[in-house]
Order: sequence, then C-alpha cells, then structure tokens
Amino acid sequence: MNKKESDTKSFWSLSFLNLLKLGLFETIHAKGPSDPISPRRRPCPAKDPAPSPDPCDKSAGGDAPPIKVCKCKPPQPSKCTAGDRGKTGAGVTGSRTGPVSGRDPNDLPAGAVNPGLLRHIHNAARYRLPQCFEGGCVSVKQGSQNNWIFGHTLSFSSVSPGGYKLLLSYVDKNKPTALPYFVMEAAPGGQMSCEVRVGPSQGTRATIVSQIADGEFYSFESIFDAYFSKFTASVIAVNREFIALHYLQAVTDKLSLGAEIVARGHSAELSSASGAGRWYNEDHSVSATLGNRGLDLCYARAIKPYLTVAAMLEVGFAIRRAVATLAYEWHTDEWTVRGSADSDGLVGATMQRSLGGKRAQLACNISALLNHPNDKFRLGFGITAAII
Repeated sequence: MNKKESDTKSFWSLSFLNLLKLGLFETIHAKGPSDPISPRRRPCPAKDPAPSPDPCDKSAGGDAPPIKVCKCKPPQPSKCTAGDRGKTGAGVTGSRTGPVSGRDPNDLPAGAVNPGLLRHIHNAARYRLPQCFEGGCVSVKQGSQNNWIFGHTLSFSSVSPGGYKLLLSYVDKNKPTALPYFVMEAAPGGQMSCEVRVGPSQGTRATIVSQIADGEFYSFESIFDAYFSKFTASVIAVNREFIALHYLQAVTDKLSLGAEIVARGHSAELSSASGAGRWYNEDHSVSATLGNRGLDLCYARAIKPYLTVAAMLEVGFAIRRAVATLAYEWHTDEWTVRGSADSDGLVGATMQRSLGGKRAQLACNISALLNHPNDKFRLGFGITAAII
C-alpha cells in the first residue's frame, strides 16, 4: 500500500469525525434543509431547521505553504479525493473544505437582510458533495440540564490513528443559534482542539479556533465577521501564515458581488486577489470566483421535492490544472444520500439513515469511495447515538 493511498484514507476518517463531533441532537437525523439552494437565511428559533456545518479552509484556498505536522490528526493527502475541494487553489478562503462546525453558516443576526458571508457563496453546491470516510466509528452524545453536551467517539481504521476522543460543548438547547458557542475535543495523548464563538454586538461575530499538541499551539485561527444592512465584511487570520479580507455586497435581491484579498507573510508570491459573484433564486444558484490563482464555478438546482443536483469546475492557473465535479443529494425525513464523480476518476457516495429510538436517537452512516485510476475501493461505517 503506497503512501498516497494511506494519506487519502486518513483524510476521509478525519472528515467523518468532524461531521459527527460538533452536531446537536437534531443533526443525527437525515432530514435535509427546506431551502437547499437559497443562501439567504433569516433564522427563527421556532421554525429554522437544525444547524448545518460551517466550512473553513485552513489553507487559504488550498495553496498555502505547508505547515508542521500535528500528531492530533493524520497527514493531509498528497492527492486530492472526491470530497476535498480546493484542488486547484481557485475560489475564496474557506469555500471548499470539509465542515468543522455545527453552526449554520447562513444564520444571520436578528434583523439582518444582507447576502451572507463571502466564504459561503458556494455552499449551495458544495454541501451536495459526500464526505467519504474509511473504517468504523461509534459516537455517543449525552446532554445535561445546564446546556452542556458530553460526547464520546471511538474510531477504528487500518491506515489512520484510531482510538478514543472526548467531546465537551456548550449550546443553548432552546435556541441553538444563540451565542456564546463553545466546543472542545480532547484525546488521551494530550491533543486538544477548541472552538469559541461570541457575538460582541448584534451585527458582529467573533470566532477563535485553536489546536494544541505537544504542549504548544499547532494552529490558531481567528475570524471576525461584520453584518450590515446590504453587505458583509470579514477578517480571517491563521497563525502567522496569512490574513484574508472579505467583502460581499447585495446588488439586488438575487445578485451579490464581492472581493477577497489574501496576504501571506512568509510566501509573498502566493498572495492573491479575487472577485466573486452569486446569482440565485428559489431553485437555482450560480456562483463564481475569479482571481490570479484560478477560476471556480458552481451551479446547483433543486429538483423538488427531494433531489438537488450540482456541478463544479475548478481551474488553477498557477498549477495548470482543471477539475470538474458532478454531485447530487437525495433527502427525505429519514434518508440522506449524497454522491459525486469528478474528472480525476473518483466516485464517492454516502448514505445516512435515521433509526429513531425511545431514549436514544440513533443514526447510521455508510460511505463508499472508488478510485478508478488505481482500481481501489474504500468502505466506511459509523453509528451516532444521542441520549435524550
């Protein structure tokens, strides 16, 4: 078994754990959002669907210089796989990688009518990609009366480090979108990751994500988002590697335009500037990003009542590479099935089934990934239980 295959399987195991570790009790159900295309959300505690993951790109568009390896997670894959967006370095920071948060990225402050954040303009298409994984995983979450949630995760894999992890999070059960929000995950070896989100004012959000390993900070990311009546602005800083500035303006009810500037301290030649735009209505979403690093195009269409299809194209100018991807999502109250195929010959699919239960809400997940060029097949199975 070569190193590339080993790294690929490690990546999917990590992505699946990220999906499981930060969800609320409601997220183990397979029910999809009622408005899968529209990126504009006005949350209502009584009617809003359960929060969905918040993507965050630690590599600033997939082309940041390499950082030191942390023992708390497997090495990143050298060859991208079906769910790893940012293959070409095109797009805006945070628009393509796997989910790392249980909060809905489109939740806006009360009264806001703006277009959302720039790093989320591709979500309508990106969320249809399956997050494949390899091996097995069992996750159990138990709540308390004071809004704290305790979780336990046991993972098994033939290629990536398995073992036990402890999860501790704080969220208001009566109002899941409320702040502050806190999540911490720790492993017996001393590795720890933590995410804290607060709202300094009604129209601002501040987020800090950190990872600690071997007694020192492996990664430290800070994000500040500001919501105004017709536009949003963000400042993203990761370690001392780079700082990114985002701006997105609502031109009309359906059209939004924005820009991103990324400045890197240690690799100035990788600094970038790009423009972005999105047009959408109830059933369609078209988004694009164009900059000196590459081009990113995404299209999604909701075929009511259960099916959503998406198409994505990434073109990297610097590395002279293009990748096209087709994806779909079929969802009901109990089932969610996602599948994708790209021009690299990778075909992946995941299936989630809500099992119900009297005192514990159960869900099972099955993942399959086929690498046609290497004729390799990977299978994963996981179970999530929320004790109520």
